Amino acid sequence: MKKNYILFLIALFAIAVSCRDESLDPLQLANVKKGTILALRGTQLNNVYNKGIPGAELFPKIATGTEKFVFDGEYLAEDPASLASVDVYVIKGSGTSTSRVLLTNVPFSQFKSDGKYPRPWVTISIDFKDILSKLGLANTFPLPAATVNTLLITYKTGIKIESDLNLVDGTKVLAENLVAQGLFGSNQFYPAMRLNYAMTDYCSYTAATWAAEFDAAELSEVGGLYDGYTATFTREGTTNKFTTDNFYDSGWPLTIEYNPSVDVATQTIKVTDGTVTVGANVYVYKGSGGTYNSCLGEVALNMTVTRNGADYDKLVWKLKKK
Repeated sequence: MKKNYILFLIALFAIAVSCRDESLDPLQLANVKKGTILALRGTQLNNVYNKGIPGAELFPKIATGTEKFVFDGEYLAEDPASLASVDVYVIKGSGTSTSRVLLTNVPFSQFKSDGKYPRPWVTISIDFKDILSKLGLANTFPLPAATVNTLLITYKTGIKIESDLNLVDGTKVLAENLVAQGLFGSNQFYPAMRLNYAMTDYCSYTAATWAAEFDAAELSEVGGLYDGYTATFTREGTTNKFTTDNFYDSGWPLTIEYNPSVDVATQTIKVTDGTVTVGANVYVYKGSGGTYNSCLGEVALNMTVTRNGADYDKLVWKLKKK
């Protein structure tokens, strides 16, 4: 069964950790003074770590000019007073032809120690208009077609935002020294020094297109990533309701209902609670909400599973049309 596979992965991970090669350290701590980093907090961390969606996302075709790239950063260091300032850059260009352009400098005097987070922290907010200007793109709205095309083609994997730390002793902690920071699994230390502003195409909702086969994956608090299976959505008549018979890769039925909104922020999905009995165990699964992306053909559902009334799993069920 799938859960036996998950237990095998956990055991394999434990063996791998015990035999790890220090040269593969994703944070390159040998190059980062005493483990000093700016750790991600707030909405972006919740999006990336708990919801399995981009930390920040923008839709160029319907951008209004009021958008901002915002994140909270908590300063983690042996000496909390060792930070002088933070330089925030945007990466201009793509591929091998890129340059770093300074967006702003945030002095340590703007950091707070008010108990919201254990250590000094700051909210960094950058207007999307300013990011466009630094990229050399028109920042009038609605965005010109040329700007939209550049954002969706040149920056199709997102606009990269990097932050370097300037320490009071004159040394620096550079964003480039954080290699493959996404591998650093703990939300407590997830770096804010290399972030991504996702650029997403926008397409309207068409119900019939969602009756399809999907590649399914789970981002689970219990088993980590589990994927490699299929779920098929079947539409109920002419409604916005769809059913599938393979939630959790366990043959469990699930019913969802799309909200056919023209506003990206409300392109959401409602999940109907489900119950199945497997032997002596009763499983109840509920969805706290979900989203869909009509352009990418993707669905993300936030799910919880209980067994015999006790917490069993919490996961994001991600689906992408084949």
